Amino acid sequence: MKEIVLKEKSEAAIYIISTVLQGYCETIYHINEKDPETALNIVSGEILSEILYDVLIAHEVEVCVKDERYKDLSDINFDELTEKILYWHKEHIIELVLKNINQNDTDDPVYWKLKMTVDRD
Repeated sequence: MKEIVLKEKSEAAIYIISTVLQGYCETIYHINEKDPETALNIVSGEILSEILYDVLIAHEVEVCVKDERYKDLSDINFDELTEKILYWHKEHIIELVLKNINQNDTDDPVYWKLKMTVDRD
């Protein structure tokens, strides 16, 4: 498990960041079950990961708007949000995913879960 400390004030931004990072891990996990080489290519290719993150961000924004959980997303700078997600990707997600992909049969299971802590100071 990896812990990420988010320094965010916006509840919507926190929700989107945490959901997108977890969604990325879960997507790679499912791809890895069927095609480990493709999963590794996505993780190791920055452009492929960025595209996957763009899709996941767009999906979560759509979900937020539809369910009216976060009606007003105008206070979120999506370029900055994407940069933060890519930062966490480089700092923690790549390591977490590669550790899971590169397991052998004798390793204990490693979970693809992230622990998100929010620091609002």
